[in-house]
Amino acid sequence: MLSPRGGPTIPVRVLVDELRRARDEHQLEGLTVLGGEPLQQLAGVTALCESAAALGLGVLVFSGYRFEEARAKPGFSTLWDAIDTLVDGRYDARRPEPSADDGGRRFIGSSNQRLHHRTDRYRDPALWHGPPRVEAHVGEDGQLVLNGEPAALQALLDALGTKVVHSRASVG
Repeated sequence: MLSPRGGPTIPVRVLVDELRRARDEHQLEGLTVLGGEPLQQLAGVTALCESAAALGLGVLVFSGYRFEEARAKPGFSTLWDAIDTLVDGRYDARRPEPSADDGGRRFIGSSNQRLHHRTDRYRDPALWHGPPRVEAHVGEDGQLVLNGEPAALQALLDALGTKVVHSRASVG
C-alpha cells in the first residue's frame, strides 16, 4: 500500500503527542498500524504501540508476516505485549475477503488473513462482522474527513454528489 522507500521520518515522541491530543480532543479510542510493513520498523513501531497502550488506547497491527514468522523476529515479543490484536498474512488480491454483507469480515483485505487477539478489547465478533462502516469527521476548518470500507465510502460520496478532493484508501 505504501512505498517501501518510505516517507518522511517522524520521531515517535511527535506521534505520541498527536495521539494524546487526538485522544483528549476527539475521544480517539485506538491506534491502527498498517502497511508498508510495520515489522520492518520494529523498534519504532514497538515504541509507538507501547506509548499508545500507556495512553489507554487500543492497538491493532496489520502485518504481512504470519504470526509464526512474526514471533520468530527478535523483539516481536515486546511489540506483542503492547498490542491488542494482530491481523496477520500477506494481502492476496486473488483471495479477496467476501464483503461483510456476504459473511466476510470487515477491515480484512483477503481471506487468508487471520486475527490474533492478545486481549479481549477487539475480540468481539460483532466488531469484525456486519455491514461496512464509514466514519465521518468534520474538522474545525469545515473539512470533511471520511474513513472506512472503500465501496461504502464511494456509495456515500455518490449519494452526497460529493467530489473527492484528496483520497487515501487502505485495505488490510
